[in-house]
Amino acid sequence: MAISFKIHPRKDFTKKDGTSALYLWVRIDRKLKKYALPYSIDPEKWDWSKNLLRGSNTFAQTLNTYITSELGRLNIIAVNISNSGKELNFDTFDNEYLKAGKDDYYEFVNRFIEKNKGRLSPNYLRQHRAESTKLQKFRSILTFQDINHQFLSDYEYYMRNELNNTTNTVYKSFKRMKSIINEAMIQNEKLYTRSPFVGYKLRTEPTSRLFLSSSELNDLYAIKDEFNDKIKNVLQYFLFSCFTGLRYQDIADLTWRSVATDRIEVKMHKTKDTVIVPLLDKAKNLLPETGNLDDQVFRVLSNQKTNDYLKLAIEKAGINKNITFHCARHTFATVALNSGIPLEVVQKLLGHSMIRTTQIYSKVLTETLFQQMEKMK
Repeated sequence: MAISFKIHPRKDFTKKDGTSALYLWVRIDRKLKKYALPYSIDPEKWDWSKNLLRGSNTFAQTLNTYITSELGRLNIIAVNISNSGKELNFDTFDNEYLKAGKDDYYEFVNRFIEKNKGRLSPNYLRQHRAESTKLQKFRSILTFQDINHQFLSDYEYYMRNELNNTTNTVYKSFKRMKSIINEAMIQNEKLYTRSPFVGYKLRTEPTSRLFLSSSELNDLYAIKDEFNDKIKNVLQYFLFSCFTGLRYQDIADLTWRSVATDRIEVKMHKTKDTVIVPLLDKAKNLLPETGNLDDQVFRVLSNQKTNDYLKLAIEKAGINKNITFHCARHTFATVALNSGIPLEVVQKLLGHSMIRTTQIYSKVLTETLFQQMEKMK
């Protein structure tokens, strides 16, 4: 019997957000059956001649890799049914296709992402999507049963030697894979007798976190008005982050509703915890004119543009460090600790759930050593 596969969006229905659900269309002889897939796309961006999504962004690359991989898997299923001597019909096809889908690692990742949209942070889900794409380039078809110590060892070799990933990048990739496997084991207790990561050593290396010293921070603050509007705007919200410890996304989301006379009260984007940070006079001076309660406080540019303009400001200040926006949070923590603010207080200001996360910043500066030794005179 002849069988054919196509993957494309529905033409007859569009969701309220303007997207159309992606479907697998299977035709065996003259019979047609549709299977919903865990993706929705903008139908205007669909290339009907190639049955792929147009574009070069991460989502388009991920989706097109998935489509190519899925069609390859479907053809293997059809060949295996024919070679087994069974009749190729929808009963035998469904039995193999739906069974395989339950154990398919990439299918599970896709379902996990779709299921948790709106519940988990978009950035966290993007990281899982990116890790899945990265893994597919190493092994285009992967079931949970394929993942064992040998597979982990082979993948680690690939990441280190083919992709030139650092030890910490390898660690993060495995950490995300491990979280997916743990989630799958919760949903299916019979998936493994024990996790394939049991007994497999995941290593990390200490990293050097860049930050501005107190004197460098003051130097940068002193020249904040000497720049053109674009650089001045970026420096304004970068310095505000240095004096409050807010992350880039929290600065971007900050509205006047969260700003009081002497403090800011913010629900953090990453952890969803609420933190209260008292405002120093320098932080207050960095605030623009008050707007409506739901207006954004700062005009935050993209992360890349922010770092481009920030680099120019850092160079003019004569600071020889590769400072990016995230260094603002490191600066806040390090300067606070070296100013004598207790570790537990800094933990609360940063919104860390575990104090060992805050301890990463407890690097004593040389100037602080001299200041403290003065007390012995």
